[in-house]
Amino acid sequence: MTEWDGRGLPPVARARVDRYAASGLKTSLLSVPAAVGIETVGLSPVGEVMGCIVMQIYPAIALGTATMMATNTGLTMEPFAAAMRHGYNMALDRLRQEAVAIGADGVVGVTFSISHLGNGQREFVALGTAVRAETKQRPKRLFTTELAGQDVAKLMLAGWAPASLMIALEARATYNYNAAYQLTAWAGNVEVDAYTQLVSKVRAGARGQFRRTLKQTGADGAIVSAMSLNMWPLGESAVAAQAVMFGTAIAKFHRGKAAPHSTLTILPVRQR
Repeated sequence: MTEWDGRGLPPVARARVDRYAASGLKTSLLSVPAAVGIETVGLSPVGEVMGCIVMQIYPAIALGTATMMATNTGLTMEPFAAAMRHGYNMALDRLRQEAVAIGADGVVGVTFSISHLGNGQREFVALGTAVRAETKQRPKRLFTTELAGQDVAKLMLAGWAPASLMIALEARATYNYNAAYQLTAWAGNVEVDAYTQLVSKVRAGARGQFRRTLKQTGADGAIVSAMSLNMWPLGESAVAAQAVMFGTAIAKFHRGKAAPHSTLTILPVRQR
């Protein structure tokens, strides 16, 4: 068997595509409301798709010796951040490739997970449900979104179409001695200035990346679905922070009615 060179679909994913072609069996990760929702706008599930990659990432080593020099501007975490972005984007790219291979027009309800496998190794996994447009007018390129099926339906009824799932990630670090006094027990309940500045910078950095990515897609707007923040120590002298943003770029394709935002709470029962 020829070894996989890292390009295209992995052999296991290719085997899933072949099984789908042979059986024609359609599977889905959608909930009942999500499945019913996408049907209202002419989309039907094709199959569940996945993309994954295992990477070795060491945050402390990513800092590098040169970046550990004393400075009040913080420490660079860009090598670590770039590796994390690559993990997310490669998992998403492989999910897209599998969706295209089974004849899908889009992937909805995409979720991400990261598993720490030990020794600095992390597995990035993207899961979603591939869908196909059962209409004469079909998308020219595959779309991806974290939005659930019912939310995609509301969006499209309002004249907007999901275009692309976007991921923005920023990571920075700062020395603990910048906040030495404020971290002592006798300092009381006070703001830790250095940490406030750190998390503010990583959030702003992630938002800036998100805006730049949106501009590159050429879409008309975006829906931010999640933003997370993590902090962890780098040895005894520094602390690191990471902000991650997920969202969907959206494009206006017609002026539809307002998206439905409420449901009937009282069901009238009439006797004949």
